[in-house]
Amino acid sequence: MTIPRTGRGAAALLALLLAPALAVLSPGPAFSQQPGGETLRWADIPRFEMKGGLKAFWNVGDGSGGQNARQAYARGFEPVTLVNTYSDYWGKPRRDIRPPKDGPSANPWDMPPNFELVVRRAIEHGKPSGIYVQDIEFPFVENIEKAHGDTAARLASGATSLAAFEQAYYKKWAEWFWLPLLWTKERYPGAVVGLYGPQPFRRDYWGVAGKDAAQIDGSHRTDAQLWEYIDPHVDFYISSIYLFYDKPDSVFYMAANVEENYLRTRPFGDRPVYAYEWMLFHISNAEMSGKEVPGYLAEAMAIIPYFSGAKGVVLWGWEPQLKTARPPYAQLPRYVRSLQRVAALSDKIGRGRLVIDTPANVAWRERQPLVRTVELDDGSCVVMAIDPWQDETARSTKRVRCGALEGDIALEGRGTALAVLSRDGLKSY
Repeated sequence: MTIPRTGRGAAALLALLLAPALAVLSPGPAFSQQPGGETLRWADIPRFEMKGGLKAFWNVGDGSGGQNARQAYARGFEPVTLVNTYSDYWGKPRRDIRPPKDGPSANPWDMPPNFELVVRRAIEHGKPSGIYVQDIEFPFVENIEKAHGDTAARLASGATSLAAFEQAYYKKWAEWFWLPLLWTKERYPGAVVGLYGPQPFRRDYWGVAGKDAAQIDGSHRTDAQLWEYIDPHVDFYISSIYLFYDKPDSVFYMAANVEENYLRTRPFGDRPVYAYEWMLFHISNAEMSGKEVPGYLAEAMAIIPYFSGAKGVVLWGWEPQLKTARPPYAQLPRYVRSLQRVAALSDKIGRGRLVIDTPANVAWRERQPLVRTVELDDGSCVVMAIDPWQDETARSTKRVRCGALEGDIALEGRGTALAVLSRDGLKSY
């Protein structure tokens, strides 16, 4: 996955992810010298096995020549084929399809003559291994009045009214995204294809924080206009939840974005949502850029998506400065142990029914703990709860309900609690 809006390093990352990987569990080299002097190894990272249709994917490039990927696959992660669709790495001469340098375009009918050539060449080199992700990110004018003012676009649309132009405009822009998906299916009929770029509900922080449902719907109207044309061509949905801030709000930002994508895609069918994550804070926050997320957020990243409607998480990264086979992140052990906790309950989570009593944006606005339950046919529930508002050293309990059953789940600091509530009581995991 490219770092949004840059695309740097994608060629090397693509080569890494397309390499065959026959993974075996082995001690592996040392990594991450800890403050107390303890040296961690891949052998310190446990194996997990997701069931019930749940998944965890490894999409990390780190300069290790694929060694870390093989170790990750051996522990339960699945591969990703990532194609940076518009970058013509193999062309001679190179013919990239780049976003306009003078600002977002308002004319989707002005498609480069080499568009199909570049896309098909990328697809040809991106042979499937695991899920297949087309990475297509570029800005275009979303203000329809401004777009309508582009004479070339207005004439090309053939529309005689602003409303007709708007429909034609989004339909044409959608082709830039779904044509590569269609051509991928033509080349690799068995590929499981998805799109990173537009989302049914595009990644949003400030547009969700403190907003009510009507405000959120209004600011994301264009997402739905574009997505209705893309949707028939994807096999799964992506919700990007890269983190920006080391603050409790990040927990609710993750939950809200996955939840919105999940709820807005159910009318289209039951295709899975996969949450794209990064163990580092996003580069757009200069203060936090390059810093690894703290432990409580690494744990939350590994658990919350499964209780917000996602069927899987995708750990992405591009840290080419790591030239050895050591795993790239100090928080990877905690992240994988958290996945292991989910895996222990994955069969139940996968066949249960997610209950969203309080939408994530409401819990965020009211500074409540985040609580989710997955109801099972036998009347029991899998429960997830986190109170990131409390201090790391605090201890509290939260009353949770599952039909006629009730119990108190323990919340330790900012950690994410998992439990099963049944007639036998509440059992923590």
